[in-house]
Amino acid sequence: AFDELHLKSKDELDEPTMIQKLKQGCFCSKKRIWRLITGYIPLIKFLRYYKLKEFAVIDIFAGLSVGTIHIPQALAFGQLASAKIENGLFSSLWPSLIYVFFGTSAHVSMGTSAVICLLTATTVDRESKAWVADKPLDDVPEYLDFKEEIAMGLTLIIGIMLVILGFLKLGFITSYLSDSFFAAYTSAAAVHIGTTQLPAMLGIKVNRYPGMFKIIFTYKDIFENIMKLFIVIFGTVASYFGDFRDKFGIAVVGEIPLGIPVPKVPVEGLKYASNYIVDSFVIAILTFAYTIAIAKICAKKHNYEVDDSQEMISYGLCNLGSSFLKCIPSCVAPPRSMVASTMNAKTTINGIFSCALMLLVIMIVAALFRELPRAVLAAIIFIALKNLFIQIKDLWRYFQINKFDFVIWCFTFFSTVFLDIDVGLGIGVGISLVCVVLQTQFAKGYKLGYTKKDTTLVEHKYYKDSSEIPGIKIFRFKCNLFYANAEIFRTSLYRKTVNPRKLLKGLQKREKRLEKMNAERMAQGLPPQVDNNFIMTGQMEKTGNHVSTPDLTALPKLSILKSVNQDVKQTSISTPDLTSSDSEADTLNDLTDPSTDKLEGKRVRLPSMEKPVFIVQGGNQQMFDGGKTHTTAAGNTFNLSKRPVGGSLKSLKSSESVVSLYSINFDDYEEDPDDGDEMFTDEKLRQMRKIHHIVVDCSPINYIDASGTNVLTHIFSEYTHVSIKLYLAGCSAAIRKTMRLAGVFDKIPESHFFVDVHDAVSYARPQRPEPIRPENIRDFSEEEAIENSRAVNI
Repeated sequence: AFDELHLKSKDELDEPTMIQKLKQGCFCSKKRIWRLITGYIPLIKFLRYYKLKEFAVIDIFAGLSVGTIHIPQALAFGQLASAKIENGLFSSLWPSLIYVFFGTSAHVSMGTSAVICLLTATTVDRESKAWVADKPLDDVPEYLDFKEEIAMGLTLIIGIMLVILGFLKLGFITSYLSDSFFAAYTSAAAVHIGTTQLPAMLGIKVNRYPGMFKIIFTYKDIFENIMKLFIVIFGTVASYFGDFRDKFGIAVVGEIPLGIPVPKVPVEGLKYASNYIVDSFVIAILTFAYTIAIAKICAKKHNYEVDDSQEMISYGLCNLGSSFLKCIPSCVAPPRSMVASTMNAKTTINGIFSCALMLLVIMIVAALFRELPRAVLAAIIFIALKNLFIQIKDLWRYFQINKFDFVIWCFTFFSTVFLDIDVGLGIGVGISLVCVVLQTQFAKGYKLGYTKKDTTLVEHKYYKDSSEIPGIKIFRFKCNLFYANAEIFRTSLYRKTVNPRKLLKGLQKREKRLEKMNAERMAQGLPPQVDNNFIMTGQMEKTGNHVSTPDLTALPKLSILKSVNQDVKQTSISTPDLTSSDSEADTLNDLTDPSTDKLEGKRVRLPSMEKPVFIVQGGNQQMFDGGKTHTTAAGNTFNLSKRPVGGSLKSLKSSESVVSLYSINFDDYEEDPDDGDEMFTDEKLRQMRKIHHIVVDCSPINYIDASGTNVLTHIFSEYTHVSIKLYLAGCSAAIRKTMRLAGVFDKIPESHFFVDVHDAVSYARPQRPEPIRPENIRDFSEEEAIENSRAVNI
């Protein structure tokens, strides 16, 4: 009965067909061509808006600092990948250079990475052992050349896969890998990496075992040869200044070829491509998952956005292009990226200076590393794994928060450690996918509004007479909140309500505009302009306007007094009166549209808005919907054929009020001619600042995991940063218990939780936007930005 009264029909929804959408998308303009070119080659945009005096020095020092970290990692991880030492050096040069052209993050440092190198070594060792019939000798040039070919072929296929996935915009597939899977897999990988480096660190030699249970056999050999450790220690101390290689046989790096290699196609390695095609896909997905996680952390900290699809394309090109230059698969390394972030690198151009330093090492300095003991490289690798070992303690945390996380962690970790790294990966992914299948995947979020007469909470999009509460956005997520859709939840929430990152960005740009304007005024001998308006203070002037909304302090239940048959007119619904509310006065002030219409001798200002405006006059409600003429009970006629839908009323009588409020599309993108970023007008910021509360209806959520609780706390932090309060309504007892175990209440006060949405709205409705303090117009802190701690630990 309720839907028959209020629900829109399919015709009224007026949603475009697929053909119409294709026609709308098929057009050409200078603006679109510019965005297309700069979308695929972001360096062009960086150069177009590069501020030489402001950015150059920072980018130079950031690039050189990252380059100094590249050197030891390149040497060590080339050895870890079971390839040549120089392969690690080349992999820290060419991928970094390619990323400068195609990457969108100023802080991502492509090159060698521990986990990816270990996976590469697994594939390289397996194929090389099949290539030789007897025990392989790493010093045989032909054997090392074959390993190099396999690594290059692997890199080439990974690059092709990533480019294809990027063009198809399939980056979302990483959402199906949970935090518990990544934590368990990277920790188990650390065990394998550490095991492979122990013999080199201890100065002993053990057999290299392929296949399952190899870690058990390796440790058996290590303990059998452990006595050699004491001999090495005694000999090293006694002959501190001696010739290590000649006297004690200690392995050193040896000669490293100088110069840039001639590009070549890995023909020999590609002959065996069918054997490692699955390995290539796995490494490609993990490369994207690790790198995009770091890119998003840095993007949030410095308040910019990265394009997931373009990033995947750039990672693919980094591997595809470098595969012809004797490189192993490349990925991000958190220490390098965190250094670039700490030094506040401005653009990807900083990577040029990292590459210049690596080029110097390859051309000249590499010869100095000839006598470097391999044990030192092994120690560098081992120390780099400490955070991965520490995160093993997260097992108990996952057990407390969610049993699915616990099961995923256990299966992934123990199968990876005791079976093999590729077998454990397959088992971990399989268990994760099973858990995904067991949960609802088609997550959808939407705004809620109250119907005009019944004060019933409905989907704002589908009900033609629903209206929103001034200053409050109500959001409902029709799904459980867990690792597979946590990011979907955040994206949907920000799109349907207010994006705090965009608001902060707009406020920062506005501050810069004001500083520039005041500098010009002071140069002209004028005093600086005092900025004390609604955008920053959140305070509104008092006028005679009245905005009417349902009285939510005493919400009645929908009561059907008569049975409904085919004629809807026989339905009678008891509803409360919608009276005017002084507390909502002047919510629609400060709009800039100069167009006006008359309403009983009063003037009406009507800027462009998505929703109609309902006029309440003596209990008779009329609607402005554009292109039609409406007559009120007083006989006044309104012809709005030239007026956009919706509007704002000025100087209405005390008996008149507005029910439906503004609804601005904050996703409309317009490029700022000053810096090429998104344009934020004062009007857009003013409308965003009028939202002072976000109410999330959690009643449909009956399951939440570690990723879900994590995203809630960070969403709360982001809204608090811009003086918007986040309220959670309708959380069940089980959900609140999980939140308490996960530490949510340590970051979100329990006073922000409400029994239901009506309760939250009633509490939030009398409140007003709070001022944003000048110190809050800053970027997010390191703590606020780091949401994926497991990515930083890699």
